Parts: sequence; structure tokens; C-alpha cells
Amino acid sequence: MGTLTKNLSLLLMAASAAGLLALPAFAQQGKSGATVTVQARGVSEFRPNQVAESREKAIESAQRDAVEQASGVFIESQSKMQNFELVKDEVLSRSEGFIKSFKILQEGRDRELYQVSIEAEVVKSAFIKDVDASLEALYRRVGMPRVMVVIQERSLDEAGNLKETQNAQKLKIVEKEIRKILNKQGFTFIDARTAAGLSLLDVALQGEDIARDKAIAAARTTPAEIMILGHARTVDKGNISKMNIAQADVALDVVRVDSGQILASEVASGRGLNVSKVSAALIALQKAAQVITPRMIEQVTYHWIKERSEGSRIDLVVKNVSFGDLLVLRRALGTEISGVKKVTQRSFSKGVALIELKARATTEEVAESLYTAEFAKFSLEVLDISGKKLTVSLVKK
Repeated sequence: MGTLTKNLSLLLMAASAAGLLALPAFAQQGKSGATVTVQARGVSEFRPNQVAESREKAIESAQRDAVEQASGVFIESQSKMQNFELVKDEVLSRSEGFIKSFKILQEGRDRELYQVSIEAEVVKSAFIKDVDASLEALYRRVGMPRVMVVIQERSLDEAGNLKETQNAQKLKIVEKEIRKILNKQGFTFIDARTAAGLSLLDVALQGEDIARDKAIAAARTTPAEIMILGHARTVDKGNISKMNIAQADVALDVVRVDSGQILASEVASGRGLNVSKVSAALIALQKAAQVITPRMIEQVTYHWIKERSEGSRIDLVVKNVSFGDLLVLRRALGTEISGVKKVTQRSFSKGVALIELKARATTEEVAESLYTAEFAKFSLEVLDISGKKLTVSLVKK
């Protein structure tokens, strides 16, 4: 089991191997692909102006009930995992990943509640999937965002000077090690200099500290949706028995390119030992990268799981809209557009509105739903889809 797998135990092992951890005997009974069929019930608060959301939450509740029945997952209090109650919630929130198929037996409003009864076929083996496979599956489920790595690496030369030598910045040791680890998980990378161009990126990398705003601006001109951004430095730690010791210190952020939101922030160190000062520094950089990458991915994974279960923010910009049509659209977003969990109007000025959506659907899925939605007095033309931002124009019928 590799370094990345070991460091994902808090989230991914709970999410993908919950049955194995909590009840090994049960997990071992199931054969690959074996399923069990159960009937389950789910309820949610009924909201007259958000019928679609009420129904969706009731179905999610029923799926969690089905998974608990089928797996016998009981997370015990003596577990040493941190925040385990939260992890339990995350496991159950991903219940759709364990359900092969389900059908609704009965549904409807009961006073202040919306109730759903389902018959679900649950895959037992889903609970004991390999952790690495789970990370790759999760990456695909969130739309396989493309990654750009921009790291200012400074290393030692043979005289012991810290500079952007050919061995550091041009060889990009930390970047290559990160790519090597994440490539095994199916991640897709965008080359910074090929896509963003040398001039702007070189400006961003000048000086003691990386110019974050310029680096993010460069990334926005590329197909990249996530950026790993930061710096790496090595220092001379003396020598022992004619062997040089170098220490590498790496500080990285994982940033969402469109919004600048920081998904992860980590620091790590590594040491290298070699007769050559340059080689010692490069070994130290490589070791630091091996330490920091799993930590970053653990944070990003947590964010993705939360986003998958609770929904992510999508900024919807509506052009050529009157206030009256805006009211109609807002109501429709909360009741008729699948995947939308919450609607908040942020601004309205001169026919342009900004609406913040909390959605379990992707930006592309929301765009398709809006495009095909039938409104009495208008339709929506999709103008632009960019990351978590969707721009539409209202067209009167």
C-alpha cells in the first residue's frame, strides 16, 4: 500500500471500506458483485416552494437507510479515527455509490413531511473496494477537473547557494513527483508553460515569493480548473562522514482557478543525503513532495465529499431579465430544476441578476436543465459555462 493510500485513511477508507472496518465477518461473506435487496423508507421536511428538493432529500434518506440495512455498518465509539461521527455522515451521504439500482414503491406528502419508500439493490463489494480506486472514482464523479502545477523551486548549487538553478526550477522535482503520484489516480494535468505561455508565468515566478494573483490570472487563460500553487526551498544542513545533508521545505495551496477558493493548504519537509550538495537537495525535494501530496489530497477529498453530498456553489448570471421574470425564474430554480438545493439572489441591476445556487448537479447539468426547461413567457439561452459560473440570457416568447 503506497504513501497516498495510507494518508487517506480518515476519509476514503471510511467511505470505501466502511463495512470492512466495522464488520469484517460480514464484508468477507460477500462475493465480488454480490448484492442484497432491501426495502427502505426516507423522509424530509416538505417545503411547498421547493418540492423537487423535498423529494430529493427524502430519496437520499431512503438510500442511507437501505445502505445501513444491507451492510450492517455500525461505527464503534472506540475507533481511533478523528471526527468519526462526521466521517460516518460522509459514508452514508455517499450511499448512492453503494446502490446498484432502486425503484420507488411509494411517495408523497404526509402533512409536513415528504415520504419515499424504495426497494434498493445494494452491492456488498462496494464497501471493500480498494482505496486508490475510490479516489479515482471520486475524481471522476466531480467532473475530472484539470490540474495545473505552478511551483517556484529553489535549490542549492555546489557552492551551497540558494538559487533557481537548472536542477531546481527547470527540472521541477516537486512538480514531477506530484504528477507521478496523482497520475496513478487518473488525474489530468495541464502544462503551465505550454498552456499559459512563458512570459506571464515567468513574471509570476520572479522574486522571493510567487506572485499568486498573476499565476492564477495565467491559469484562467487555460483549460485548468485547479491549480497547485506554492514554493519549494532547500537549505544546507551541514555534513556527516563527508556526506552532505540538505533539507527541503515545501508550502503549497490547492486553488480553484475560477474563484480563487483555497481547497487545501499544506507544508512539509524532507531531508536528502548525498556526497553531492545538488543531489542531496534534489533528494530532499523529492521526499518533501512525497509527504505533502497525500496531505493535500486528503483535504481536497474531504472537500469533494462534502460538495458531493451537500452541493457546491454555482454562480448563475441572468441577462436581459425583468424583475417579474426574475421572480418566476427563482421559484422554478427551487422547485423544478433537478439537483438545485438552495437559491439565493445576490444582486439585480439594469436587467442583470446574479443568483447563487447550491447544487449537487454540475454546472453543465444545471445549464442543460435550464435550457430545456419550459417557461410560459420566456426561454433561457446559455451564453457561457466556465467552471462554477453559468451565464444565460432571457429571451421573451
